[in-house]
Amino acid sequence: MKKIASFLLLALALTGCYKDKGNYEYTLDTMNEILSVNFYPAVENKVIEVQQALTEDDTIRVVKAFVEQSLAKNLDNLEFYWCRSYVNEQGKAVKDTIRTRDSLEVKLPVGKSMSYDIVLEIYDPSTDLSHYSKFKISTRPLFKNSLFVLHGSEGERKLGNIEVIGSETKVYTDVKAVTRDENHYEDVTGLWYTTYAYVPEGGSYAFANRLVAYGDNDVSKVYNPHGMIQMYNAENMLKSQNDEFIYRSTMQTGSSDIPNMYKLVLTENGEVYAGNHVYVLYSLGAGCVNNPDIPHQSDYNITAAAITSNRYLMWDAKHGRFLYAAKADGAFVIDEVGSTDASLVSQQAMLDAYVEFDRLQKSPATMTAVLGYVNYRDNYDQQNAYFIFKDDAGSYYRYELQKLDDSKARARRNANRANEEEENLAMYSIVSEKRLTGLTPTDMSTITYNSWFTTSTLFFAEGSTVYRYNVGNGDKHAVYEAPEGYHVTKIKFRAEDSSNQNGDLGLYLDIVLFNGTNGAIAEIKFTNASDVDTDYPALLYEKDTQSGNEERWGEIKDIQFVYDYEYKKPDHWTE
Repeated sequence: MKKIASFLLLALALTGCYKDKGNYEYTLDTMNEILSVNFYPAVENKVIEVQQALTEDDTIRVVKAFVEQSLAKNLDNLEFYWCRSYVNEQGKAVKDTIRTRDSLEVKLPVGKSMSYDIVLEIYDPSTDLSHYSKFKISTRPLFKNSLFVLHGSEGERKLGNIEVIGSETKVYTDVKAVTRDENHYEDVTGLWYTTYAYVPEGGSYAFANRLVAYGDNDVSKVYNPHGMIQMYNAENMLKSQNDEFIYRSTMQTGSSDIPNMYKLVLTENGEVYAGNHVYVLYSLGAGCVNNPDIPHQSDYNITAAAITSNRYLMWDAKHGRFLYAAKADGAFVIDEVGSTDASLVSQQAMLDAYVEFDRLQKSPATMTAVLGYVNYRDNYDQQNAYFIFKDDAGSYYRYELQKLDDSKARARRNANRANEEEENLAMYSIVSEKRLTGLTPTDMSTITYNSWFTTSTLFFAEGSTVYRYNVGNGDKHAVYEAPEGYHVTKIKFRAEDSSNQNGDLGLYLDIVLFNGTNGAIAEIKFTNASDVDTDYPALLYEKDTQSGNEERWGEIKDIQFVYDYEYKKPDHWTE
């Protein structure tokens, strides 16, 4: 009954496109019926997306309807009426109807967005009945919701892309085949992405999509990934930059839609930079270095970190200790223009957390820090920090750190540090210590946590296999096996933050493969329970599909998925 009511309402709304023919005498068992109508490109969320035209050669796109009928074997008995509503390039609203066979040519402007509201009437004169489809045809920015791939030898690197549009997958080993840009990616060493809402000066509410390509010093740049348009360079990104910035990794927690998103960037030489969801980075404590009233630490080598609701907690490998810094900092300007134009430095000092190790079975002071993380999807302000370490024998340990309130910290100081000064107050306590038996990665850098799952769930790669690992009982379960000849070098989820606008991106795991000569990328999907989603077959991308040369990936250095600020889970529409 709901479907009948919906059909009647739609029919009433389309009186400008359809006239009642008035014959209602049918013999149902001998009457031809339109069973289904599908389209290419496919309709998703009642929208057909077509890539935005980059040149005059790309301005004509074709949308084709595929009709299944109960009796008729071809389309000779049908008439197609495409009712269109759109705003033309002159800004004038247009409504018209085009009669074609089963295809509609859509004209697109170069480098601009365009949208058509479509009602397709398929009329069968033999029955005097019509079938209606209502959808929108909209341009899709280049590389929307796609995976960027940094690959090749140092000094010769290329930036590739994997983009899925409906049922079509486009793989480019070099984005310049599409963008024809003059950007240089040869010396890029890592990728990071952020999307956020802001209000440009003198403008209205807008969304920013920013792909960050990190390199050494002046190599670092910020791009709009939809066409790889350079937006900013290193001097806009790195505030209070030291002489040598050598990118290592980025970690991020929080949610961009609140906003409370913060990030830390670690460098190969042990420096640490902080920021919010805007791409700008500040040297932690740079404004405190020469302040004698603040006990700022400047001698350190940060190798792992976790971001809690109000602090950065970091491991100093040089002195075998935990350091911390407060997140509240006037340097972190949320709006894009302000963060770019302001020459700000961080006023939050790097401080010793005075975490005690003497009661532990094994002290982390003699081990290598592997990973820091915190679960921030639920009760973010109450989450503890977790750090994983590796000892010289190859065994792994996890330590859980809890922030002490003032009363607990004071009591602990009075009991154990009677002769120490007030500033040596312990700020954190290690509340659990666990040896991670069964955690056997080939490369410890593949140990990965995703906040979509519990803090007891980790992922890692051993040889050609990706495992899900249970911290609680040490069990590991194979979730992916690489094709013969390949081994896994890196794993990275599409998204790891807790934004409500990220749909199901945190359930997709991209897997970097290498066979000694060429790279490849696989992708699997998990359920919310961290099981492999069997409805999503594992995907494998080994070579270029668009440039005509079937070029293969070089060794892959990094990958990064870019997505819309208001990303929605794909939902294939059926009538």
